[in-house]
Amino acid sequence: MPIEYFFPKAFYYKDELISEDANERLVEAAHSLRQEFPLSTRSNLYTTYGSVPDIFARSEFSVLHNGLINEISQYLDILETRPGNKYAISDSWVSISSPGNYERMHTHDGSYISGVYYIRTAPDCGDLLFEELSDNLWASARTKPETFNTVRYAPKDRRLILFNSKIPHSVGQNLSSSERIALSFNIIIV
Repeated sequence: MPIEYFFPKAFYYKDELISEDANERLVEAAHSLRQEFPLSTRSNLYTTYGSVPDIFARSEFSVLHNGLINEISQYLDILETRPGNKYAISDSWVSISSPGNYERMHTHDGSYISGVYYIRTAPDCGDLLFEELSDNLWASARTKPETFNTVRYAPKDRRLILFNSKIPHSVGQNLSSSERIALSFNIIIV
């Protein structure tokens, strides 16, 4: 009896998106943001600090913004997004997570795709976990990656991850002794 797999989810990642020097400047820019805006603007209580919501409007982050453009276009091509559709980054923010912090399961409703770029990481600082919650085959002993209902990415300095905004995801607890600094963003079709 033939088996067919449908409803695939496409995850895109690229390592070493920008140079180490440019990335070091992003670390400095993230710390400067926290000095400029000492109170977190994010409403959740699980991340130590969340910055202003339009981070790419700031010149310090332009090198990353420029590096993202080609990657986003490639991902949209992989998704077979209709030719002629234009996209825009609707919001972007820096998150600084201290040891012990985590992010609960959530989605980014209202967006087409979402992404995260890891500025500064450490071993065990919290994996990015995606889970297909509508799957009821939790008791199966799956061996084929295309049938897994969870996907996990370890954070890594200068790693970009793009994904469907509707996929539930969480960030594991930061078990390291260092802060994890990430820049997240959402993309809409305009």
